Amino acid sequence: MNRLLKSKSLLMGLAMLSLAACSNDNNSGDPEEVDNTVSDKYFLAGTSSDGTTTFTYTMAVKDLAKDTLISTNYPGTIENIGSYTQWGYSGTKALFAISYQQGNPAPGSVFQLSSSGALKKIDDFVLDKGFNTIGGFSNYLVAAANGETLTGANNGRKGSVFYSFDLNNNNAITQYAALGEGFVGGDQIASFVGIADAGNNTFFTAVNLAVGPSARPVNVDSIYVAKMDAQAKLVRLYKDDRLSASGGQFRSARYSQIANDADGNTYVFSTGYGTTTKKSGALLIKKDAVAFDSAYYFNIEAASEGYKLRKVWNITADYFLLEMYNTPGVVASSVAATQYAVVRMSTKDFKWVRTGFPSTTELTSVGWPFTADGKAYISAVTPNTNPTVYVIDPITASAKKGISVSGVSAIPGMGKLSPQSNIN
Repeated sequence: MNRLLKSKSLLMGLAMLSLAACSNDNNSGDPEEVDNTVSDKYFLAGTSSDGTTTFTYTMAVKDLAKDTLISTNYPGTIENIGSYTQWGYSGTKALFAISYQQGNPAPGSVFQLSSSGALKKIDDFVLDKGFNTIGGFSNYLVAAANGETLTGANNGRKGSVFYSFDLNNNNAITQYAALGEGFVGGDQIASFVGIADAGNNTFFTAVNLAVGPSARPVNVDSIYVAKMDAQAKLVRLYKDDRLSASGGQFRSARYSQIANDADGNTYVFSTGYGTTTKKSGALLIKKDAVAFDSAYYFNIEAASEGYKLRKVWNITADYFLLEMYNTPGVVASSVAATQYAVVRMSTKDFKWVRTGFPSTTELTSVGWPFTADGKAYISAVTPNTNPTVYVIDPITASAKKGISVSGVSAIPGMGKLSPQSNIN
């Protein structure tokens, strides 16, 4: 077990990757939206650039769903030099913003609410091996770096490093190694995508398999999921031949396609990348089950009339938000996926999010979707408008305009935070 120390000096030493923070000096605007009560608040991150430097403005607001306009002058806004690319949380205790750096050291920050309800940037950290995927379970937030040459007991062998943030221990970070070689037998090397709570201090993660120096994918017509304990040790391996590997892709980044419903059942999705004969769809691992449910299979590609999925989020009950590729039958790690659908997993009902949400031809960019309080939130940018959050009703799959932010070019991240009694 190796301890990774959080280091602001190390973060500043990585000049091009730094996320140095300072307070916004002009807090005179938007007084009508300020909420000084001690209650849960929504986290927003907006970005802008002067052509050479990117700035990130983080703020805690009362309501994402209200159609109103705020600015970077919003009281309590924290200004950072740099940008974050992925957002992680396990519950509402803390939010982790991380900058993906394609295998290089990845800087990030921890945001929490104080006991008085003020947004605080608590820590800066650096994941020295970078990361490929993030997720949360129990009281942990986890980032995994795949394709690493391990040290210690597995010195020189290939595997993955899991960075575990303990939310019950001042967000302390501990590293755990998982040997990828021979994970399912033979000469195949495993990498891991996504994190979903499996109960009893364990988590599910998808297993992707490859061989050779070029990491050529193998077993593309099978899906594997590992249940691991909090130290990244294998508890149980699940396999099924109805889907291919689980995990969304954008270049070398990997996105979770594993998520739980409100009852603790785990749905495992798959895009169907590469040469596989399998469709884009989902399987089910019922709560505490030792195998995939043989009776459940959802052909999402057929339900969507040929479109494939990339990312997934549980909204409420067994309703899920799906991020879909824009062209039917076309899927690659660098093509656009900016349309959305809501599915109800028990009934296999599929609905496109069309009403109230910009079309793919209107969109300039979208942010990282977020779900809370029975709704899904997607930030979007269209020409000649301020970046806007759209609120998705899972029952109707319709959207309405929520909060907008002026002075930024995009809203890449959102979340929800609760006040913490131990933070002043």
